[in-house]
Amino acid sequence: MSLSDKYLALYRQYRPQKFEDIKGQEHIVRTLKNIILNHKIGHAYLFCGPHGNGKTSTAKVFANTINCGHTEDILVPCQQCIANIDRNLDIIEIDAASNTGIDDIRELREKVKHMPTNSKYKIYIIDEVHMLSKGAFNALLKTLEEPPEYVIFILATTDPQKIPLTILSRVQRFNFKKMELSTLVSELKKIFEKEQIGADEDAIQLISKLGNGSFRDTLSLADQIAIYCANEKITKGAVEDLFAISNSDNIIKLINLAASNNLEQLLLFSNDLLEKGTDIVILLNQIVDILKDFIIYKKTNSMRLVEELTEESLKKITIDNISHAYEFLDIILISLKELKYSDFPKQTFELCLMKMAKSDRESKDTNLKVRNDYASEDNFKPVNKVLKKTSLEQEELNSKFNLSSIANTFSEKKELVDLNIEEVNVDEILEKTAEILLSETTNELENAQISDAIVTSNYDVENTEVQSSAKNDEPVGSDTVSLDQIIDCLLVKQYAKMAKPGYENANLTLNDNIKYSLIDSKLSDSESDKQVKDILSNFKIIFSSHDFILFSSSFDDKVFDLNRNAYRDSLIKGAYKIFNRYVHLFAITEKQIEDAKNYWLNNKEALKSRKIKKLEDLSKRYDESSASIDWAMETFGEKFKIKK
Repeated sequence: MSLSDKYLALYRQYRPQKFEDIKGQEHIVRTLKNIILNHKIGHAYLFCGPHGNGKTSTAKVFANTINCGHTEDILVPCQQCIANIDRNLDIIEIDAASNTGIDDIRELREKVKHMPTNSKYKIYIIDEVHMLSKGAFNALLKTLEEPPEYVIFILATTDPQKIPLTILSRVQRFNFKKMELSTLVSELKKIFEKEQIGADEDAIQLISKLGNGSFRDTLSLADQIAIYCANEKITKGAVEDLFAISNSDNIIKLINLAASNNLEQLLLFSNDLLEKGTDIVILLNQIVDILKDFIIYKKTNSMRLVEELTEESLKKITIDNISHAYEFLDIILISLKELKYSDFPKQTFELCLMKMAKSDRESKDTNLKVRNDYASEDNFKPVNKVLKKTSLEQEELNSKFNLSSIANTFSEKKELVDLNIEEVNVDEILEKTAEILLSETTNELENAQISDAIVTSNYDVENTEVQSSAKNDEPVGSDTVSLDQIIDCLLVKQYAKMAKPGYENANLTLNDNIKYSLIDSKLSDSESDKQVKDILSNFKIIFSSHDFILFSSSFDDKVFDLNRNAYRDSLIKGAYKIFNRYVHLFAITEKQIEDAKNYWLNNKEALKSRKIKKLEDLSKRYDESSASIDWAMETFGEKFKIKK
């Protein structure tokens, strides 16, 4: 075979030669065209962005276009310039990864002094410029700042953070973006059609998705699969076989095994997939995509936004509560971060599956269909399981909300003060659990007896207006809690930690964590309680007091959903069933946590004299039995007394 017959890879065959060939970077193409049209060509440019998206190719097109004066259209180089671009003596491409030293840059500085050979400009394209040494950057600095008028530098990098600020301030920066999936699919179809390669729509979609926004990677994968299938049509199954990708049925089976707590079968099935060569990271990303589709479908009852699955496939997923899908996502996203630094990826993956399988769904077996008047041992079954998880969650949240160093300046006594979530003593909690549950049962009985004794049909008629005004089952809150409210909540926590008068018993976080862990057993199977469970599940309690609970979640949508519905009648009363009191429910995002930390740091002195705004007593608005007692007292006066 002669050299002329040597096969050229697709990504090399279809490298852009003109501006119109550059796809997915329209904002950059438009700017570069305007630079040429308005004759405002600068002396230095920086092209940065993900690999395989045309940084070097765009630099070559730009250089070739401004150096070609052979056509009437100044935005389109002639065919001769296009054909000779790699042999053009005035367009010099330098690989900074292999020319990193100061001597290389000194040599470059000497060459810069020479005039262009036969073009208007002498253009240096320095690829992977972030690989230059510190000395090399310093040597380049003066030349880059004041080059000869005929010299243009185009720097390209995938990691602009490593470039010194002194360099960045002397260049015009262009940020390339990952290519959209639709653009990759469209271009791949055109190339397959031109190359007469047959491929199914599903196969093209999968290849484009595996390219992860990189046009070069997508074409490399397309090259591989085209060779694998030879003269046969490329199918989705062939792509899955070649790149060891699990199909959607396998992913759904994994999810269902985790949802049913079948750990043995889950590990056996996952091992089978790994033995076939399935990539762990790709597998976890597939699970994330399918869970995302499942949540969207459950929330919207529409297939318009679903990307991966058909409606029939979605119905095969046996997750009975959407909060469990959120919990799965939490576990997987943490594991994906851990996999980047793990020396034992398989063990990390198996631990991820174990966490998913033990995730809080066993509690549905202990869900009480009929609430007894007295606490039984069944009430305590979920406690051991949840408390072990609680301490780990709190440690993770503490790392985000570590205000101890700031708060130490807040105490007059200079004693250790922090705003972290309290450490959980499991033994202490187990001792308190029986008292809490029995106390709640007693209170429920007393309230029920009071209501039965005093509520009459006449009163129901008279108080219809009061009750209807209290009941509001439409979302009425805003998406976010104000910074002032967050700071007030944290001040209460700080005062409780300092045992400030009036706040000695304000910290109920420990008890509320227990109650929150029993959410499945405290709420019934009614439609209303299921909605409450969906809204309240999968949060972490930062702090709770008598009249409020401050939650946090890594999912902003969960936070917004809770805040919007915080004063719905069904949610307030559902929270009462869990925490045995009417409380304000506040949820904050991770960004709000950071904002609160910064505010605390910058306003330490003002916080010492800050007055906490008193929250509304929600029992007066939502507690019908309390309203009944008030009515009875008003009607019967001193004759009506409640025996405590």
